[in-house]
Amino acid sequence: MRSPLSHPSSPISLQPHAAFGLLSKQELRALADRLLVQDVLAVDRCIAFVLADTRGLWHGRARAMICRRLKHCPLGRSQRTQLLSGILLRLQTGVFAEQFKDQLRLARHLDRQRTLAAAERALASSRPHVQRYAQWTVAVCQSPAPSIAIPVPRARPV
Repeated sequence: MRSPLSHPSSPISLQPHAAFGLLSKQELRALADRLLVQDVLAVDRCIAFVLADTRGLWHGRARAMICRRLKHCPLGRSQRTQLLSGILLRLQTGVFAEQFKDQLRLARHLDRQRTLAAAERALASSRPHVQRYAQWTVAVCQSPAPSIAIPVPRARPV
């Protein structure tokens, strides 16, 4: 089954990327570490990894680490737009993995108003996990306080 993010009519193509799918935890850490020195090639590769639809071992954690570090790197307008669109599309469709909050924090950093608007639209989703993350994102975008202090609402047992 194809992900809604990899559908040809999707505005942002988050296709599975074969090369990224094979990266090990050590290789992903090394790639993320290159962001610490703001290596331009690493920034481009990290953005491509964040946007890639991979589900490998440790990929969600690597994506989170990369997003935390990208906030401290100078990004061009097209890079910022690609990242923001890809992250907000994931929120809208509900196709995201572990540690997605770090991606949402990066989206907030890139464009708070657009992130808030997307989260408000996602509140109407029929998917409970999308609603929970949308609620968290709205709270984070409306808060002047650091986003770490706001917990994700948990589903109530039925």
